[in-house]
Amino acid sequence: MAKAEPRVASDVAAGAPLATRELPALLERVHASLEARRQVIDDLNVFPVPDGDTGTNMTLTVRAGLDALREEAPRSGRTASKVVTRGVLRGARGNSGVILSQVLRAVVEVVTGHREVDAALYAQALTRARDLAYEAVAEPVEGTILTALAAAAEAADEGVAAGHDLVGTSALICARVAAAVEATTDQLPVLRDAGVVDAGARGFEVLVAAVHGHLTGEEPPVREDVPPSGHRESQGGCLADLAFPFEVQYLLDARDRVAPLLRHDLEGLGDSVVVVAAGNLLNVHVHTDDVGGAIEAGLEYGRPSRIEVVHFGDQVAGRTVSGHGLRPAVPNLPALGTVAVLDGTGLSVLARALGAIVVRGTAGALPSVADILEAIASSDAPRVVVLPGHRNAVPTALQAAELAAAEGDDRVSVVEEATTPPAVLAALAVVDATAPPEQVLADARAAASQVRAGAVVAASRDADTPVGAVRRGQPLVVVGGEVLAAHDEPLEALDALCEALEVAAAEVVTLHVGGDVDAAEATAAVAQVEDRTDAEVEVVEAGQRPVRYWVGAE
Repeated sequence: MAKAEPRVASDVAAGAPLATRELPALLERVHASLEARRQVIDDLNVFPVPDGDTGTNMTLTVRAGLDALREEAPRSGRTASKVVTRGVLRGARGNSGVILSQVLRAVVEVVTGHREVDAALYAQALTRARDLAYEAVAEPVEGTILTALAAAAEAADEGVAAGHDLVGTSALICARVAAAVEATTDQLPVLRDAGVVDAGARGFEVLVAAVHGHLTGEEPPVREDVPPSGHRESQGGCLADLAFPFEVQYLLDARDRVAPLLRHDLEGLGDSVVVVAAGNLLNVHVHTDDVGGAIEAGLEYGRPSRIEVVHFGDQVAGRTVSGHGLRPAVPNLPALGTVAVLDGTGLSVLARALGAIVVRGTAGALPSVADILEAIASSDAPRVVVLPGHRNAVPTALQAAELAAAEGDDRVSVVEEATTPPAVLAALAVVDATAPPEQVLADARAAASQVRAGAVVAASRDADTPVGAVRRGQPLVVVGGEVLAAHDEPLEALDALCEALEVAAAEVVTLHVGGDVDAAEATAAVAQVEDRTDAEVEVVEAGQRPVRYWVGAE
């Protein structure tokens, strides 16, 4: 049983409300309680609901809110509410973590503007939390954290109706949640077979117990879980049969109103779909067998960032059995991570499949230094290589590397030769994340420098150029930032581009097809390029705009 000094003994006896200024300290206590039980909660996870790190995810979600609060040190309660909400939403990880972010969001939103939190306000916050959590989940499942949350909201309402003060209502909530958690074992067959309670529900029980501990100085006991020995091994064979073996999670800069639309789209791609929104930032979570499709679904509505993909087979393989139960092995982090500036859904998906963190950017809409710094910070690798993707993005990438170094992060190198999408792909193709970083960096620079690349893009306006006057919309041949030719038809321009790049002498040719090219034109374009060279032509349905075609020759 965790103990702490009571807030004020006389206040507890009198059932005094919670002052809102205590919320940071309360958040600290919740975090400490989750951290203390993190591993035990992690070990409760069972298949086929394959989030193997619920305790860690919930702990890190709370920590993200705390870190945001410490970093910005807001002076007003309303500002603090926004800071915490955005912090937990950006930092939420995993299914239960995302749901927990909604619980924390509800609490801070409901109490903002009030100097004190009494039993009625606590009940209102839990009701709001329950509603937000159920709304965020595409297909709510009982016997999970949602069940525990519903029990808490119901108990809070009963406590208020019975005239209990905050402490009395909190005690009733803790008792009801504890009972609801124990009942989860019989609500889901997978939990019953393993003889365990739901991990997320247990984590929520730890949270409400921590709240009660802050109010009284003594937390109610939370049952110590000991997962049956070998229960993971007995279910390990399920991995091959998992319909949705990947966990995909990302943040999406998009309007809050698109959350239900995206949630519906993702339901067709997998399960455990959770989409939450707060301030035009969505946290998206899904289990799927179509990683690219899950990311593309988000791209239909906004700009994704902090994309994380976990293969559950790898997750379980990273755990070992010991005499004290299952313990997560230390992950083998790649020796080198990559950040690539690219545009186009198909190209971005391909780059991520090659291990890159993608920053969206193209001519006229290049990323900021902050965008690249955020991508660098999201990599856990001891060395990070940035591939600028455009010649005008090189200064931005270099400045990001300099700022990172000034802040103590000296991991970053910039491959200045990777200034076109074909060059970026060539560099990614030779990256061996487990090889010595200096050798990988040299290989990436060599690969990118060997690529001759150019584009077919429509003129953005009427203008005089080195090849004469061009009309707005006229297909131009552009190599190295210079206009080499203008034609009336895109395929004529593509043919001229192939000639300029000497694809006939190339060993490898890549063709990136843009998002505005229809199927008939794309087929003709591929045939046209293949007629120009004996090399194998690698075709990428890149989806970039406004560039119609990129061609790379090596």
